[in-house]
Amino acid sequence: MKSFKPLIVTTLLFHGLAGPATAQTVYRCGNSYSQSPCAGAVAVSVDDPRTEAQRAAADAALARNKALAQEMEATRRRDEAQALAADKLALSRATAEHKKAPQHLMTKKPAAGKKRKARVQEPEPGVFTAVGNSAKKKAGTP
Repeated sequence: MKSFKPLIVTTLLFHGLAGPATAQTVYRCGNSYSQSPCAGAVAVSVDDPRTEAQRAAADAALARNKALAQEMEATRRRDEAQALAADKLALSRATAEHKKAPQHLMTKKPAAGKKRKARVQEPEPGVFTAVGNSAKKKAGTP
């Protein structure tokens, strides 16, 4: 089997000696961008027009924002953990109180002598229900 070591070394040397990357031409083809032109392609300038001071200021702002985001995430996680712990404590207390309560107070029975009203179920909108003259038929009238 052939070794690709000379090819790799040559490639690395070539790219290492080439120096910093030079500006490449970028073409806009409709809504996409490419390094090779297409029919009706428009060359786009992709050079960074900022000065070193502007780049340094942008990098510093990025670092500040990243640190702030990490701090906010840590605060959110801490608050969520505290809320979860409080919820678990409240649930365990409620469960303990429920277990202590007398069972005869837990169920409610209807008062003696009172009848419950029957609920009338309303038909669903858009549903056709046939209504007949069953009362007339029972009485024997046509």
